[in-house]
Amino acid sequence: MTDSAKCMPPKLPRLVTRDLLGYAWAALGKHTPKLLRDWESAHPDRELRLVRHNSPTGGLCEGSCDVAIVRRSVEDAQFDSVIVGLEKRMIAFAADDAQWSRRRQLTMSEVADRPILMDPRTGTTNMQLWAGVDHQPQFIESFDVDEWLNTIAAGHGVGTTAEATAHHHARPGVVFRPIKDSPRIPVRLAWWRENPPGGLTELVDAVTKLYAAARN
Repeated sequence: MTDSAKCMPPKLPRLVTRDLLGYAWAALGKHTPKLLRDWESAHPDRELRLVRHNSPTGGLCEGSCDVAIVRRSVEDAQFDSVIVGLEKRMIAFAADDAQWSRRRQLTMSEVADRPILMDPRTGTTNMQLWAGVDHQPQFIESFDVDEWLNTIAAGHGVGTTAEATAHHHARPGVVFRPIKDSPRIPVRLAWWRENPPGGLTELVDAVTKLYAAARN
């Protein structure tokens, strides 16, 4: 997931009254506003601030945050992580798509018939997702969520992503629908193993409860 030789502890002085929560593209989706509001109410003396950093660790490796939201496995031994929730995998496509615009859900096999935009650095889409499908899709690399959305809106490809993207990046011209036969995507919080921030336990508990409540 990272080149550990390039990782560094947080470069900003850690404030005992603030936690920086990093993410690469979708934060916590629909849960993001509630987390921030609930946190402010429960911890008025400890600020929780979101920081977007377009990297596999959401800024953790680069020292830009204390804790990061990631949707890929954390293999670097310098970091620890925990799964706080699961999200549906969605398909994003142009709103005026002649074949899919009236569909409520699709299958992995149907998605494989289209060119698929993927971010090999930070995304959750990879060839292994279609291991049990008769044919592999054509992949187009994309390295930024805005580029990804603009290309999809223009009808030049489709994309699969966590459901948080549909909430965090709602975009005119782009429609999100669930993929019914895809496994759910684990959402993790990650931090430096040897330097866990204050408030970590409370943050893990708060995010886990948000996902659990949505599931019930």
